[in-house]
Amino acid sequence: MAASGDVGKLLQVQNGTPSTSYNGVDALHACNILQQLKALYDEAQLTDIVVEVDHGKTFSCHRNVLAAISPYFRSMFTSGLTESSQREVRIVGVESESMHLVLDYAYTSRVTLTESNVQALFTAASIFQIPALQDQCAQFMISRLDPQNCIGVFMFADAYGHQELRERSQDYIRKKFLCVMGEQEFFHLTKEQLVSILNSDDLNVEKEEHVYESIVHWLEYDGPRREADLPEVFAKCIRLPLLDEAFLSRIPPAFALALSRDSSDKGRLNGTNGCPQRLGMTASEMVICFDAAHKHSGKKQTVPCLDIAVGKVYKLCKPPNDLREVGILVSSENDIFIAGGYRPSNSEVCIDHRAESDFWQYEHAGNRWLPKSPMLRARIGCRLVHCCGKLYALGGRVYEGDGRNALKSVECYDARDNCWTAVSPMPVAMEFHSTVEYKDRVYVLQGEYFFCFDPRKDYWGHLPSMNVPRTQGLAALHKNCIYYIAGICRNHQRTFTVEVYDIEQNTWCRKRDLPFDQATSPYIKVLLLQGRLHLFVRATQVMVEEHVFRTSRKNSLYQYDDEADHWTKVYETPDRLWDLGRHFECVVAKLYPQCLQKVL
Repeated sequence: MAASGDVGKLLQVQNGTPSTSYNGVDALHACNILQQLKALYDEAQLTDIVVEVDHGKTFSCHRNVLAAISPYFRSMFTSGLTESSQREVRIVGVESESMHLVLDYAYTSRVTLTESNVQALFTAASIFQIPALQDQCAQFMISRLDPQNCIGVFMFADAYGHQELRERSQDYIRKKFLCVMGEQEFFHLTKEQLVSILNSDDLNVEKEEHVYESIVHWLEYDGPRREADLPEVFAKCIRLPLLDEAFLSRIPPAFALALSRDSSDKGRLNGTNGCPQRLGMTASEMVICFDAAHKHSGKKQTVPCLDIAVGKVYKLCKPPNDLREVGILVSSENDIFIAGGYRPSNSEVCIDHRAESDFWQYEHAGNRWLPKSPMLRARIGCRLVHCCGKLYALGGRVYEGDGRNALKSVECYDARDNCWTAVSPMPVAMEFHSTVEYKDRVYVLQGEYFFCFDPRKDYWGHLPSMNVPRTQGLAALHKNCIYYIAGICRNHQRTFTVEVYDIEQNTWCRKRDLPFDQATSPYIKVLLLQGRLHLFVRATQVMVEEHVFRTSRKNSLYQYDDEADHWTKVYETPDRLWDLGRHFECVVAKLYPQCLQKVL
């Protein structure tokens, strides 16, 4: 049995060989002592204290070990009071399972945490004054925050005064506020806790009306007790200049009076002129282009973000290690993930790229990529999809053995455990395929292949193929239908065919072809922007000037009219800012301009 934590540092590798010392400490000796103490505990040998906890459960252990791990026990056994000489001591407020886990930690430095035991163990660690164990419990709870439990965790952290757990859970509440404000636990917040959440610039709401409504719901849950607090809560949390005038006119008189009581102070605190907006009010839906080349260097990557509505261009932090051809996903909660890809070679002639298994999540506030647990399988150009609360990486390619090989393997990422597990592979290996999610099913399309994956049953089913089978097409879910656009036919000719699969009817139908000319060599990506279907098109134009051929590239955005079955150009990117490679990808996400570098 090997101890973890700091003992693991003792066994670090130096110059290729394991080191058995760390700052003069013999690691093997330290581990052996721990093993022997655990053996003595398991066999109840040389024990000199019996600890009784709630419900009469007792544990025979060693005073020295308890005193070494816990200032609480050290004081108990060395104070000269009655407990210092007793053979048996009773601890109130500690459950038997928690005491068992504390002792496991004391004798092994390890602890097995679950959602059912973590808060009770945190409480025990607080009583016994073991901050390292408290921090482990806190990190476990942080990793499992969700809209259903985040308020409970926040209130728990507030009660115990654990600063990091309180701040991280509070940040999560603000980030997911619209999901959280309807949860039952929201109504149990104290006035002080509610104010600490709502008076922040970082609250992710698009309208100040959401803040007002959340306060009213909180009040109505326990009106008689909370009514007197309403003016204070309104004064500290509501930013009057951000409320719509029409909305203000509809507020009931009693609430309007509470709002007006401190309106002068509110204007002084936040400023009626230039009142600071909430974070969510600054968010703008942008088109993010990956695998774009910097304008001054074909090798240097950049990630432009296009705010189509106002015509501005920003720059996102580029993927770590300059990764190319990554799998990309923007979740329904606006989380951005990238997976796999390859690192560009320094060689001009090298085309065999080594696949990577890296997995990263974008942090909006810091404009940076945070590392997550890597995939089980390295893969280039995999497809990411979110389904049934988990993320799936499907297919892709690698350069191994006899050359370029497509992959059929699929793996599943659980954010709560930060780990990947393998699931049933696709029926065939695929690269340049398309994936969409609909009603807890994953749909995968490529050429004549069309599969449906049920994550709950871990089962792949076959669906009818499209009328014009083609590879490297593009799929998007729009109004309960899968649009499959363009691609390459069996004769290796590009096609601009558009077909639509009605998921409920299980039928395909043709739509009007895309209005593009083969001569422009367009590379196309499909995306949903502001609820409508769009195409991002990189087209190359060839011009002849004084008998000299010149080429220029235009990046344009086309919008689809469902009723007219027609595509219309609605935007063209500024010239000479960047160049898109053949394998560029586009996604849409809500981004915060103040967190990005402005380009134009």
